[in-house]
Amino acid sequence: MLGLSLGLKPGGGAAALVPMPAGIGWDLARFPLEIVKAGGKYRAQVAPRDLVDPGIWTGAAIHVDGVSGDDARSGLGAADGDFTQAKRSIHAAFVAGNATGAAYRVIVKAGQYEESAFSRNGNEEPTQPVAILGWGGSVRYRTGPFSVSWSDAGATHSAGIGSVRRVFRTDQRTAQGLYVELAQAADLAACQGTGNCWFADGGTLHVNIGRAPGSGGIAVIRSFHGARFLTHARDLYLEDIHCEGGITGALHLDAVADRNVVGVNCSFRYSAPSNVNSPLDAVQIRRTNGLVAFFGCDGSGGADDGWSFHEDGHAGMHVVMQGCIGFGNGAFAASSCNGLTTHDGVRLIDLNGAYGWSRNGTEVHCIQTTRSWLAGTQATARDIDGTCVAFKCSNQARMWLQDTVADAAGGAVQNFAIEANGGSVFTRGHVALGGDVGLSSGGTVSSF
Repeated sequence: MLGLSLGLKPGGGAAALVPMPAGIGWDLARFPLEIVKAGGKYRAQVAPRDLVDPGIWTGAAIHVDGVSGDDARSGLGAADGDFTQAKRSIHAAFVAGNATGAAYRVIVKAGQYEESAFSRNGNEEPTQPVAILGWGGSVRYRTGPFSVSWSDAGATHSAGIGSVRRVFRTDQRTAQGLYVELAQAADLAACQGTGNCWFADGGTLHVNIGRAPGSGGIAVIRSFHGARFLTHARDLYLEDIHCEGGITGALHLDAVADRNVVGVNCSFRYSAPSNVNSPLDAVQIRRTNGLVAFFGCDGSGGADDGWSFHEDGHAGMHVVMQGCIGFGNGAFAASSCNGLTTHDGVRLIDLNGAYGWSRNGTEVHCIQTTRSWLAGTQATARDIDGTCVAFKCSNQARMWLQDTVADAAGGAVQNFAIEANGGSVFTRGHVALGGDVGLSSGGTVSSF
């Protein structure tokens, strides 16, 4: 497998090497990772771009400009950042890069990309090792329009938009920084009489926010795929890519693959399934044997989990997350929603993460035979079903909590800072701001 160099850097200043917990089972031969702590923060001694196939950085660079580009052009520039021959859509850059038969990178000018501009609704995917890079700022992709012309329909305002799955106000944010979601009304009359709601009448979308929405004041999430990679099985690197929506998740990797996946300064929010009875995660990565690493990334507002990692019969997934967050996950009738969850035999290291305010589930949940070390991570449980659980370890899983903070409060049924449901939890420097310890099915909690 390509791209396994971790680019280890020597620690500097007061940084102190932190040993991994005994028993985590991290494959140091394949991934010789070092963790240090400085200024109260943990970090992995890695250079993210060194984690993927080096051919990406020397191969073809296909440029994309969503405003001035043209998909009939080559996309090639005299140097990285030369957009004179840029394509207009990201999926056209995939087609051009794939044709080279070698690793490549897609350099996307900062701005807004919408509807099917990313992968042509899942019809065009990379076939080679690839990096998708924002240039000059953030690339924002939404599975819906960024600007809408609204008509006064009396008690509502309307626009000709079909296949609507979720609707948000962008002029209002939750305490965690997410768009405020509008409730879906049962019919037009209910929408007319209720504030902060929406109703789809065939191909017409009605919203009621008590006034005329601004052209960019409503985020309409439609039935398109997000950053969906169901066949791509080579190294993947994402930087400054921000996705909103996606019927199979805002980021979804599903192919059986021996490869590395890296994300830097990205966000994946507001996944919206075609069927509300089958909600999917903001980020779902499955069947990947290799290193999966995210730095400063956000998996929030998913219809089910925020971050979800499954081996599903293809063993060998090792996950590093540093400074990542997952807030406000779970929508519709979804149950067992988590900010972060690992399954099967996944090995996870989470550094300085923050997860919370999910619906009907656990903020951090490690299941089956996973081994997870969380250092400097915070979990805040405020579950609407009355069962607040911050950290949970189930089945034969093992979880190490080091300098972590749990806040589980306000549940009418139970409040667990830590729950060991058959699993083994080991703590060092753990702080519970609210909530007790729950033990069941032979689960244990002890220090290490």
